[in-house]
Amino acid sequence: MAEKKRAQSITLTGIVIPVEWDDDHGVIMAALATADEKEYRIAGNRKGKELLACLQRQVEATGALGEDEEGRVVITLRRYTVK
Repeated sequence: MAEKKRAQSITLTGIVIPVEWDDDHGVIMAALATADEKEYRIAGNRKGKELLACLQRQVEATGALGEDEEGRVVITLRRYTVK
């Protein structure tokens, strides 16, 4: 039986930026842009959706890292703090 890969937990600090918009130009997905110029897409769970109200703000976010269907790094938030 294949062993299930555990999600890696991490804490990141960065700026919340928009990365996807709907047809009415509303932001539907955000990412965390870190000081080392990496971009972590924020999963659309409850905590992730809350961060859509914090665009262009610095946050410290803790969550599990994974990948989306296109191979982009995604963080599923457990908690965050707006700085």
